[in-house]
Amino acid sequence: MNRFRPWVLAAFVVACLISIVLGLGLRAVYAPEWLQLDTTQHPPALRAWCVEADCYSQLARDQRILQGQGLVQNHFTVENWPEGLTPSTTAPFDYAILLLYAPLALLTKFPLDWAGALISPLLWMGLVLFWIFFRSREFTLMGRALFVVISAAMPAIVWATAFGRPRHQSLILFLMAVALTAEYERWHIELVKKRAWHILAGVAWALACWTSLFEPAFVWSVLVIFNLVVRRRESLAFLISFGGVMLLALAVEGVHIFVPPPEYHAVLLRWLGTIAEVRGIGLSEFLSQVLWLTFVLLVPFISWRLLGRKGDRRADLLLIVLTVLLAILAVVQRRWTYYANLTELFLIVRYCQVAPLRWTRILVMAIVLFGLVYDNILQLEMRLSVGANQPSVELAQISKSINEPGGIMAPWWLSPGLLYFSGQPIVSGSSHCGISGIVDSSKFYTASSWVDAEQLLKKRQVRWVVVYDNPAIYYPVLNASRGLLGLPSFTDDNKDEAEQTVAQILINDRYVPTFLRLRAVTPNLKLYEYLPAAH
Repeated sequence: MNRFRPWVLAAFVVACLISIVLGLGLRAVYAPEWLQLDTTQHPPALRAWCVEADCYSQLARDQRILQGQGLVQNHFTVENWPEGLTPSTTAPFDYAILLLYAPLALLTKFPLDWAGALISPLLWMGLVLFWIFFRSREFTLMGRALFVVISAAMPAIVWATAFGRPRHQSLILFLMAVALTAEYERWHIELVKKRAWHILAGVAWALACWTSLFEPAFVWSVLVIFNLVVRRRESLAFLISFGGVMLLALAVEGVHIFVPPPEYHAVLLRWLGTIAEVRGIGLSEFLSQVLWLTFVLLVPFISWRLLGRKGDRRADLLLIVLTVLLAILAVVQRRWTYYANLTELFLIVRYCQVAPLRWTRILVMAIVLFGLVYDNILQLEMRLSVGANQPSVELAQISKSINEPGGIMAPWWLSPGLLYFSGQPIVSGSSHCGISGIVDSSKFYTASSWVDAEQLLKKRQVRWVVVYDNPAIYYPVLNASRGLLGLPSFTDDNKDEAEQTVAQILINDRYVPTFLRLRAVTPNLKLYEYLPAAH
């Protein structure tokens, strides 16, 4: 056996290298708009862009930290202007981006843009390196190779760690994967009891919960309850290390929880319905994705085989429980898909390591690899056909003309980009914590009276107004705003009525009142300056 070990090690290295190249390639092409020429520069320069509104909101947080506005951003005055908001986001991901910003500042004119673009795929690579180099009694060389190979191409994990997508899910995935790996090590029946694994698990879970006190907190709670009920114990070192980090989080950030006022509950539900990650997985989408079908087929089979083997099966039982619970939650809200896929990955790896029959391992891997290839083809076709979510280059162009201080009234999904590029406060944004600003912007664009529209501009201390038109979408700003307010969409049947609204008047640039002056135009955007003295 020893004479073959060099060949096994060589195969492991080659598989990991190929998977890293494939994984980085997929992460780049899942969001091709992340890398474009910045035509606002002379000559045009290659620049990294964000692919979602929340990503620009995240970079704007780091931007304020770099400008000396506080190392902890637990209240924003520049979003939901001028009310401000208390965000649900936290500091750990801010600092992860800033750690990457520091060396990039020596290499590029746009270090924060590049830090935001690279942070998520680099976190995945950090996880790959952890799986490659850590010494484990529970995960063999083959198991660690499978971690790398499958995570490189699993669509949910690819999207969570794509280029141009600085979202906290990438950090949570990294921390949860480390914590689940440590979970196996710290309870292994043959492992000499070492506090290091308990402490590593406690710190990893605590950092994940600090990053988001939602999905990680649920998984951690299930884990602790399982250990107390099934194992009838929990490590004191684990609880102390977890509690210590959470106390640090409380000391650093305090408590900032947003509770929407009752009058915004209905509109908040309608707005959340427009967010893809909050919606459930429909039956047609479920059936179209082979990985979900393989999940339904493989998880029961793998669970039966794992629980039927000899030895300590409690860690595998925990993994099965987590996978089933997270899958159910993912059907209700797809934001859980990232974590359901992560625990599914652990299940597949465990089975391929411990299954006694080689042909069943080969069959399981064949099914998984087929699902990965098929679903990646579907995802790539879908993403390439839908096009860019953010007209980032145009947002940067428009922002060049915002040369005076004042609030910006813009569609909610474009406002974070304008905040980031211009530095001026925004009325609406991509956070549910600023729902009142989203409502006011919707009322502004749907207004058919300039008296009502101007009252909203004064109330929100607006200086700049942006409108967006996209030939591929029927009344993009107007109908999106009406939908949030619970009003029916405009169609060809009531086109004349639609053209009398603020959104369409500004888009068409006809019959615009004198207090709004056109300042900049791009293919899809128009920028107006509000000058009340021009009445």
